[in-house]
This record gives sequence, structure tokens and C-alpha cells, in this order.
Amino acid sequence: MIFSKHRIDGEEFTGIYFDYESFYRDTFSPTYESITFFYFKIHGKDYQSRKESLRTLAIDWSHADIEGISYSEIALIGDWFYKNGKRYGLLTEFIENAIC
Repeated sequence: MIFSKHRIDGEEFTGIYFDYESFYRDTFSPTYESITFFYFKIHGKDYQSRKESLRTLAIDWSHADIEGISYSEIALIGDWFYKNGKRYGLLTEFIENAIC
């Protein structure tokens, strides 16, 4: 899942994309300017490294300056953090810090 806040021709847009094809289709423009970009993918070879990757992504997301995001986009991202927080034992931490 990809979250992007970007500017095209001076107008700001936000969007959630589930594949690169749709992301590139919507943002292919010579006047494209990325404001915020999050690639919601957990990296690592073992459980602990994936857990730390998820924790780092949640911290970066919580510190991001996101404006103009819709409630449905917030719900999708919250659901993603809830599902993966439960999988990696971070759900209590995410709920306490209002990540999901």
C-alpha cells in the first residue's frame, strides 16, 4: 500500500494506492512534486527486524505532517497498522500512541 500527498500543477492531492501502476498513472506529470510518500511495506529477514521496521514506520507516520486526508484513507491506514501490530505484538503500543 502506498500513501502519497503530492502537488500537480499547484494543486495538492492525497491518495492511497495498492499498486505502483495506479500510482504512476495518477502522478505521471512533469509538474509532479512529492510532498509526503509512505510505502507501507515491512522489511526484514527475521521476526525482530520486521517488528522494528513496523515500529519505525509507525513512528514516521505519527510524526508526518498530513493534512487533507479523508476518513476512509485514515481508516485504511489504521486497519493496516492494527492488523500488522497484532501480528508483530505491537498492538498495545499502537493503540496507546493513537496509531490505530
